Amino acid sequence: MSIASEFHRHSSWGRTRRPKALKRDGAIAEKETASEVVTVRAGALSGSLDSTAGGSNGYATENQRFLHLQIEDDAGDETLSLYAYNYAFGNWALLYIPVGAGATANATYVAAEFSGINGKKQFVVPIEGVDRIAFVHDGTVDVNFKVRAACTSF
Repeated sequence: MSIASEFHRHSSWGRTRRPKALKRDGAIAEKETASEVVTVRAGALSGSLDSTAGGSNGYATENQRFLHLQIEDDAGDETLSLYAYNYAFGNWALLYIPVGAGATANATYVAAEFSGINGKKQFVVPIEGVDRIAFVHDGTVDVNFKVRAACTSF
């Protein structure tokens, strides 16, 4: 055993093999600044991934497993759809997510579309194998429509 490993104590929250109790309820000195992703119309997605327009190439997921999505709106009149890009296929498609056991594959999966948001709502969406994710609006967005996203591997 090295001297460094004798004195090192793992202190990060990180992945665990068993549940960890929630104990940290104090103030946080340093935290990440929230940022929004750019939403685009479906026709603005770049199949060649060479657009200079914000959001048109989607966002690299770095092979993460889950997309954490926070959508904020004040009137519930906007719709957000998630589009997936796989390098193996070379094009964009509307993402479908599992919702349960249906009699058919079509009954088991539904389009990843979010509408009627009034206030802030947070979702966790499985994105296994998706290389890039795009956030597509229905064309009626206003300044109160905000989308924030992050990814995790577990």
